[in-house]
Amino acid sequence: MPALSPPSLPSSSPSMSPKTRGKYVVAVCCLDKKARSKPMRHILDRLLSYGDYSIVIFGDKTILDEDVENWPGCDFLICFFSGGFPLEKAIKYVKLRKPFLVNSVVMQSLLWDRRVVLAILDAMGIPTPPRLIVSRDGGPKADPEAADAFEKCTGMNLNRVLADYTGNTEKVAILEDAIEVGGKQLSKTFIEKPVDGENHNINIYYSKERGGGGRRLFRKIGNKSSEFDPELSMPNIEGSWVYEQLMETENSEDIKLYTVGPTFVHAETRKSPTVDGHVKRNPDGKEIRYCTELSPEEEEIARKVSKAFGQFVCGLDLLRVKGKSYVIDVNGWSFVKGSDFYYDQCARLLSEAFYRSVQRRPSMVDTIPPEIALEHSWRLKGFVAVFRHGDRTPKDKCKISTQAQPFIDLLGGSTQEVVFRQKHQLSLVSRAVDESLEQKLGDVDKLQALKEILEKKCDLPGTKVQVKPQFDRDSGKLKKVQVNVKWGGEFTHAGLHQSRDLGENLRKDINILNRNVLDDIKVVSSSERRVRATADVFTRRLLGKPESIDGIISESKSLLDDSNAAKEQIDAVKRQLKSLIRPGFDIPETQLALAGWPRDMPQPHAVMQEISLIMSRLRQIMRHNWVTKDVDLIQRRWCCFESPALFRERWEKQFKNFCDHGSGDESDEAGIRNRIHSAPDPAWIPELYDALKYDALHNRSFLQGIFSDPDMAMMSPDSESTSTDGGSSRDRPSIDSCKALHNNGCDLQKLYRYVRIMFDFVAPQEYGVTDDEKKNIGLLIGLPLLKSILNDLKDMKYSDNPKTRLYFTKESHVHALLNLVYMSGIPTKIPRNALPELDFLTQITFELYERNRHSGSGKEYSLRIGFSPGAHYKDVLDMRLDAEHCLKVAPRTNLIPHLSLDEVLAYHNSYLNLPNLESIERQIEERKLYYVQEDNQ
Repeated sequence: MPALSPPSLPSSSPSMSPKTRGKYVVAVCCLDKKARSKPMRHILDRLLSYGDYSIVIFGDKTILDEDVENWPGCDFLICFFSGGFPLEKAIKYVKLRKPFLVNSVVMQSLLWDRRVVLAILDAMGIPTPPRLIVSRDGGPKADPEAADAFEKCTGMNLNRVLADYTGNTEKVAILEDAIEVGGKQLSKTFIEKPVDGENHNINIYYSKERGGGGRRLFRKIGNKSSEFDPELSMPNIEGSWVYEQLMETENSEDIKLYTVGPTFVHAETRKSPTVDGHVKRNPDGKEIRYCTELSPEEEEIARKVSKAFGQFVCGLDLLRVKGKSYVIDVNGWSFVKGSDFYYDQCARLLSEAFYRSVQRRPSMVDTIPPEIALEHSWRLKGFVAVFRHGDRTPKDKCKISTQAQPFIDLLGGSTQEVVFRQKHQLSLVSRAVDESLEQKLGDVDKLQALKEILEKKCDLPGTKVQVKPQFDRDSGKLKKVQVNVKWGGEFTHAGLHQSRDLGENLRKDINILNRNVLDDIKVVSSSERRVRATADVFTRRLLGKPESIDGIISESKSLLDDSNAAKEQIDAVKRQLKSLIRPGFDIPETQLALAGWPRDMPQPHAVMQEISLIMSRLRQIMRHNWVTKDVDLIQRRWCCFESPALFRERWEKQFKNFCDHGSGDESDEAGIRNRIHSAPDPAWIPELYDALKYDALHNRSFLQGIFSDPDMAMMSPDSESTSTDGGSSRDRPSIDSCKALHNNGCDLQKLYRYVRIMFDFVAPQEYGVTDDEKKNIGLLIGLPLLKSILNDLKDMKYSDNPKTRLYFTKESHVHALLNLVYMSGIPTKIPRNALPELDFLTQITFELYERNRHSGSGKEYSLRIGFSPGAHYKDVLDMRLDAEHCLKVAPRTNLIPHLSLDEVLAYHNSYLNLPNLESIERQIEERKLYYVQEDNQ
């Protein structure tokens, strides 16, 4: 084999010429979800370093909308099926262009029927578990072209291989503890699999000795891969099925094998979904697996499977039972996740295979018809994205009212509020606290809490103290001072890692699509420290860690900072939500459906009541543990300048809100408001969720330790008061009957689940309950940003060079922009209420693609809007964490199909033709000026 060419990263601009592209063209023909996944990016990025390649991603628009005659030409084709992929079109393309295939395209249809897969495994002498087949569809039918390809690979006639499974099964007897087919019997416990290889809804039927009932297996949903069903005992009497003996595996594990050609196999063990259905995940949100070594026999099995199905890159599942190995599934192209070693080996072996192929035939690049040449295919022309900032500490405050002279002295004779921000100023407040403690002036516990806050947080730029004088209305004399300490909202080490990873991953993605897009980049950030820090860290990684990023990042308060323009509207919506979730009031089912409320949950007011009850129990447990345990030993290492005392301060405030329905405010008006509140305010849910999720990530040990005392929980007078007040609607379950609100888990797990559900209901609707409210609030907050994005896209269309424009802001602007996209009327693939929460580093992306027609008919432009919920995972308490305390950012999904740029602009330009646009812009401008004045004080 000739020596590999030195690395040469080809240009891939829309105007790429044959002289600037790579010597060989590698095409990736699979749906975008797979083609732009993190494993594929890692492999393609490494592949570029192994040879003189240009890479073209066909993309959903080409694959789904274009005729195969218009698909780009290539030398080497990576093509594989997933749900929704038109395999017939790919087969037609292969016949037309005849590229070198990594995986046989036509043979992938053999994987669609489990009977075909098992028959081939039998013919290849590969062990499989004992089984019976029930066919009620006339038996398996193999594509003739796939059968011919199989015979070329193996020398075997596929029709003969399938001979035992032709026709319908005539004699099937379902017995109480067995199934009998053609005189052969298979006793429970056995597995029932659909013959459709893409159907992963599998049943297990347990024998009487194992307690009976069954288990339903399915594709992983959150942390579940199966669930027990005591009523599942009778196998299906319709449809076609494969029945396999359930085998007791070593360590209750199965093994995932990944081949890359005949010489490399990677293997990982995982807990079998047949055990309990609970999926353990790592900080990336991926299922926890462990690398394992294979025996020579297992390596030979992998080679045989790869060859028999014509899949150079192939995945298969294997069981180890009493020293013997059995194959239970073949998956075709499969990725290993999170293994740099695998990515390196895969890229190297692919490149070697490519170079071997060109020894047998010359490159096709120069013979590709001009109209389908790489330079005339769809290429990324512009990239615009809006990001929420990375992980931060919870924003918090502590308020006390005092007549102590040391605090009065802080006013320095002023009759106005005095603000202390800098460290030497905060030291004056600390001295006042110490003097008050020495002289025993005021509540010692509150003063100690204030002392702890100042000691831990005084070095952070977000910490400030406000001292407000309060005067007697009649005499005008100073009555007391209110001391407000505010801290938090600081960029964390997790936010640092998240921003780095996201920048690095986007760089790899863009390098593959069109690396020239990063030649002209501008980044705009709000002025908030956590937002600016996110933009800085992200941009450095996106650009490959340059020495300087001077001039790239700018700030714009008018676009991205807080605005008071929608304050009255948002306050009105919050009052509306509070009325909707008041005790005993049932929200109409249609309104719940529009908000995406889970069907198996009781009414929101019932969930709020349960949250209050759990919080009451947890408060008793925490206070009991604080007295009986050495809290300093529960968690030895603290990050983010935290401490047990600050944890307690944060949670006592939440307990006050949800147990006493107080405001957490020590002002004179607090008592009046407490008497008015008969239930927790739903506006407090985001703050509780923020604290709960933060401590689940950063203080997991302390969170679980301080709230863990089952005996104390049982002693609570509220522990049995879990029923509702009977106010749930007839067709919704009560707390007692609702499966989602089972009492088997600990209070902390239940609290997290309920609060998350309430957050998903409350948070999006704070920006509008009705469509008119969403549009109005969205415009008041996000109109300047939307106009800037539309101008960016128009500029990119007419520019000679590709461009990138990035905006970093806070959650409110992302909500507003997202609502404007949905309210524009543009056709979307995902309903707004089906989107998860907008977590840290949420993204809304606008990808502009350009195609320069060879025929001279001009350029075409297509736009796709994408969305990622950011560093989001549904069940944080179930994740195994490392020292980074970091959730990885979820991949982007497409909000809209590929649409022409003019069509997308037309939908959103409708906002610029509103009759009240002038009034909206005037409100924004007036509030912007007010905001700037506040900021400069």
